[in-house]
Amino acid sequence: MTEKHRWRLSLKQKITLGILAIFVVGIWALSFFLTYMLRNDLQSLLASQQASTVSYVAAELNQALVDRTQALEKVARSIDRPILDNPAALQQTLAKITVFQDLFNSGVVAVNLDGIALADAPVVAGRRGTNYASNEATHIALTEGRTVIGRPVVGRVLHQALFNINTPIRDAGGKVIGALFGVINLAKPNFLDRIGELGYGKSGGYMVVAPQYNLVVTATDKNRVMQALPLPGVNPILDQRMQGFDGPGIAVNSLGVEILSSAARIPAAGWFVIALLPTAEAFAPIHDMQIHIASAATLLTLVAGILSWWLLQSQLSPLVNAARQLNEMTGAGKPLNPLPVARHDEIGQLIGGFNGLLETLGQREAQLHIERDFFSALLQQSSDGVLLFNPDDLGIREVNPSLCQLLGYERDELLAMKLGDLVQASPEQVRENVDHVVQSKIHRVGERSYRKRDGTPLDLEVHASLVETGGQLLVMANVRDITERKQVEAELRRHRLHLEEMVVERTAQLRALANELAKVEERERRGIAQDLHDDLGQIIAAIKIKLTSLQLQDKYQWDAELKQQFKDIGAMVDQANRAVRSFSMQLSPPVLSEFGLVSALEWLAEEMLRGNSLNVHIYDEGKPMLLDGTLSNSLFRTVRELLINVSKHAEVDTAEVSVFTDDDKLVITVVDAGVGFNMKHSLTPTADGGYGLFSIRERLSSIGGEMQIDSQPGHGTVVVVTLPLDSMKEQAVNGSLAAAR
Repeated sequence: MTEKHRWRLSLKQKITLGILAIFVVGIWALSFFLTYMLRNDLQSLLASQQASTVSYVAAELNQALVDRTQALEKVARSIDRPILDNPAALQQTLAKITVFQDLFNSGVVAVNLDGIALADAPVVAGRRGTNYASNEATHIALTEGRTVIGRPVVGRVLHQALFNINTPIRDAGGKVIGALFGVINLAKPNFLDRIGELGYGKSGGYMVVAPQYNLVVTATDKNRVMQALPLPGVNPILDQRMQGFDGPGIAVNSLGVEILSSAARIPAAGWFVIALLPTAEAFAPIHDMQIHIASAATLLTLVAGILSWWLLQSQLSPLVNAARQLNEMTGAGKPLNPLPVARHDEIGQLIGGFNGLLETLGQREAQLHIERDFFSALLQQSSDGVLLFNPDDLGIREVNPSLCQLLGYERDELLAMKLGDLVQASPEQVRENVDHVVQSKIHRVGERSYRKRDGTPLDLEVHASLVETGGQLLVMANVRDITERKQVEAELRRHRLHLEEMVVERTAQLRALANELAKVEERERRGIAQDLHDDLGQIIAAIKIKLTSLQLQDKYQWDAELKQQFKDIGAMVDQANRAVRSFSMQLSPPVLSEFGLVSALEWLAEEMLRGNSLNVHIYDEGKPMLLDGTLSNSLFRTVRELLINVSKHAEVDTAEVSVFTDDDKLVITVVDAGVGFNMKHSLTPTADGGYGLFSIRERLSSIGGEMQIDSQPGHGTVVVVTLPLDSMKEQAVNGSLAAAR
């Protein structure tokens, strides 16, 4: 028996341990909950009692201070100016008041306005004549005229810890003329000794704190009398009490002891009393109860464990017997027989369910044999090649005869191979394709190149998907020879490429023809312009000269009406001459051939302003552009027609033309902020035979250019004309070759 099996827990052991764990957790959770609730209840009760006790103690101390203050003020009111000025009389007056000996264990002292002691009772050597003006409480009584309980200090005469109560002495007019203070010596028996005598519990006590002086006045622990309080942050609960908090609280003191404390104020002195009780004493009953609960929980755990083991032993015996019989049926060739049902309880139902499962498994196994035979027949008769392979090691598990015939292998040869031995691809690519099939878990189709037995490649269409057989996930690949289809596709691609080459060639021919037609058109325009300028212009000039000559001949007595007609005819001749010159310039502007496209556009802007009242702004980069005459004329006429459209239809008096190069093309933009138009209607031939923007686009297309239009009704129009720079260079080279010929 291996070490692993030796320490394996049985079901009875697991259930027993589980019950014990639940029981222990429940018992301890209950004990902790009860302890927590009892501790809170006890803390609330103790805090309430502590608050009541400390309030009672604080009230007693406050009343004692009030009694002493009132007695002192009563005596001070009986002292007037004559008594104060007569030290002997003052001494006699104080000596008569015997009550002071009970209230102030170190007597009383009367001082004048300068703070010098004039009399005291009982008499203490060295006290009369001492200047107490530097005492803070005495100084307040003399200067501010109010009763003050002073800071506990070590007396200058008695050299013992004490504090005094100071009250002013006034004359008949209410003016302060001196002060009377009673001294309480903390080293002698006094009313504060009750704090020292009282204990709170067995180890607790009280402490009187003067927060304004950060000082312990007195305490049950005499070692803390006149001690300074800890610095802020050392004792958080004490810091809260210094700020006015009196409620109960638990904190660790400077000695590291956890203390439950409550406080109450002494209004007469501005002090407060703290009742202190260590939590170890306060919650001792809870601790004892925890010990009892732990003992009871341990005993109950043992009892529960023994009872659980006995109960499980008796209840699980049928299940143990059934498990033993099942173990005996696991041998090879042994039949699976139904198990006997001993009791009709839950375990009996489980065994009955197992018997039903055996019957169902038998039926499914019979059905599986039928399906396996069907699958085998289908695999053998399929015309497509089929192979099953393991997606982990890519080992081939099964193939059909069609695949053997397709690749030229025997079945045994293929079953000894891996998928990578057949596919013409890198191992990494084969693994990636298989992982895609496994991860996506969907049917995938792709084209792969396989190697035949003789090494020749074979193009196959592969349909791959996951199948489960014998409890194992395999990949089934159906392959089909697509060599003939690939040949047909290659032939179609060859024909398509040939057609594309023919289209490109014919397009180049058409573009060359269009360019040549544009050149011919430009030559015709120049010829017409030259004829208009040379012939018709000269004729009109001759007519003008002849009319002028007739007008100057005085031998003819022309009447006024005839002279006016001569003048009108002369004006019409001038107008015809200007029209001929303008028409000639528009047909072929000399500035275009002599200075280039930008200069011609600037001349066109002047003409549009003069003839069409359209103000055109021309913007360019100032870079020289290599354009032959044909391209320049086509671009010039394109911009001219666009500007004429703006003047006719845009309903604006301003337009912008920009000429610049962008990467590998020349870009011309024409922009107006006019009414815009519907581009769908304006880019088709019009009903009256006009072509509008359609003709401009076709002209640009013939020289390799493009035109893009962005316009909407009411939002203006932007027309962008682009011409590739390689077309410009090609045209320039062609123009140079033509000129050379």
